[in-house]
Amino acid sequence: MPTLPFNSTSSSPSSSPTLSPSPPAIVLHSASGQTSKRELYKSSEDKSAAYRQRYAQYLASSFNMSLEAARAEADIQLAPRRSSGMSESEMLRDGW
Repeated sequence: MPTLPFNSTSSSPSSSPTLSPSPPAIVLHSASGQTSKRELYKSSEDKSAAYRQRYAQYLASSFNMSLEAARAEADIQLAPRRSSGMSESEMLRDGW
């Protein structure tokens, strides 16, 4: 079988690329110097409360409203939706 130039069986040190012994590592440090698993693994309630607060602050600053009114508006907009008794495909089929 003929050998092709790009498929050589001999490996010389000059033709093979040099590999680093280990890949680079990324190390994250907290601002206080101490790591806390509690900060890394927040519950979903904490995440949703933080999102609601940020969204309320966005509404208050964007629409020049009080933070209390923005919190109430955020609660209304982010309230869980009630499921419908009719699926989307049924609505499209019936011409809604």
